[in-house]
Amino acid sequence: MRIRIVIGALAAATLLGGWTFPGDRQGAYCHQTRDYQNCGYPSFQACLLARNGVGGSCTPNPKFIPAPERRQRRS
Repeated sequence: MRIRIVIGALAAATLLGGWTFPGDRQGAYCHQTRDYQNCGYPSFQACLLARNGVGGSCTPNPKFIPAPERRQRRS
C-alpha cells in the first residue's frame, strides 16, 4: 500500500512539473535559423561557434532565468 502511494506521488510530481532535470535548463542565448531554434547556449561565444557554417543569428533568450547565487556558509 505504501509503495503505491509513493509511486503515485512521484508520478504526480513528475507529470505536474515539480522536478526539473539539469538537461532541461535553458541557456542564456538562442541560435535561430528559419527552421530551427536552440536555446541551450550558455554564452554568446558558444552560440557564435555553433552558428559557423550553418548561418542564422544568436539572440538573448527571453525565457532564461539565471541560477540563484549560492551563499557561502560561515564557519
